[in-house]
Amino acid sequence: MRWVRAFAGTKAQVAEVRRFVSGLLEGCPACDALVTCVSELSANAVVHTASGAGGFFTVEVSRPRNGVARVAVTDAGGPTEPAAGAPVEAEPGDADLDFDELPVCGLGLALVAATASGWGYHDAGPGRTVWAEACWPVPVAVSETGASETGAARRDFPEHAAPSRFMPASVLLAAQPGTLPAEPGGAVAGPAGRRPR
Repeated sequence: MRWVRAFAGTKAQVAEVRRFVSGLLEGCPACDALVTCVSELSANAVVHTASGAGGFFTVEVSRPRNGVARVAVTDAGGPTEPAAGAPVEAEPGDADLDFDELPVCGLGLALVAATASGWGYHDAGPGRTVWAEACWPVPVAVSETGASETGAARRDFPEHAAPSRFMPASVLLAAQPGTLPAEPGGAVAGPAGRRPR
């Protein structure tokens, strides 16, 4: 599923973006994380790109597969590439913290990097698309034939190594010295006179 909507390049539209995305991702385990990310990405489009100079930006929300959701903001382009800033090495209430010396850009993308499972960007015509993706675990149903509904490989023993072909340790330890019981089907479990270790 995929939804796309255009927004005017104003700061007031960031709240509308949050409402748009939270409505689409209602019930999604990653809703809060992606609303936080898209809020930051939209604010960046307005503040740091030509979208905020009378332009617009688009927001795309998608669910490419089960357990994954993605938000993407495409802006009108700007002079710099998106980059996450370095974290601030200070504790709240730190008397030595000088707020005038904090970086003015990149901290929002550091928040996106910390919140999302992955993020990135790519050129989109004259602008740029910045995206964030969140993943969460999903159950994998297995049919009666053993095939998973997603087409993923089974995670059990191959036929030649099926668990039923091996002797339990208690049977091996109970065997008389110099003899080993036969495996199901008549095969000898190991060389005579030697116990498996």
